[in-house]
Amino acid sequence: MEKVLLFAICVTILFGIMKALEMKFIEKDMKPMKLIVRDLIIAFCSSFLSATIFLQYSSYLDDFISIITNTKMINTEKTKIFTDFPDF
Repeated sequence: MEKVLLFAICVTILFGIMKALEMKFIEKDMKPMKLIVRDLIIAFCSSFLSATIFLQYSSYLDDFISIITNTKMINTEKTKIFTDFPDF
C-alpha cells in the first residue's frame, strides 16, 4: 500500500510540474489555484486507483497476456520448490 501511495504522490508531483510549465510557457496565462488543485486531486485519485487495481490483479493480467501472446509463463507464487534441507 505504501508503494501505491508513493507512486501516486510522484505522479501527482510530476503532473503539477508539467501543468505549471504548460501554463507558463505554452498558454502564458495563469489559471486560478482552485482549478489547479482540482486537477492535482484528479491526477492523484486516478493514479492511486489505477496502481491499486494493477497490483491487485497483476496475476490475472499476466495470465491474460500469456494467453494472448501464446507464451507459457510460470507463476512463481504457485510453484513451490524446495532447494535446501527441510527445517523439520
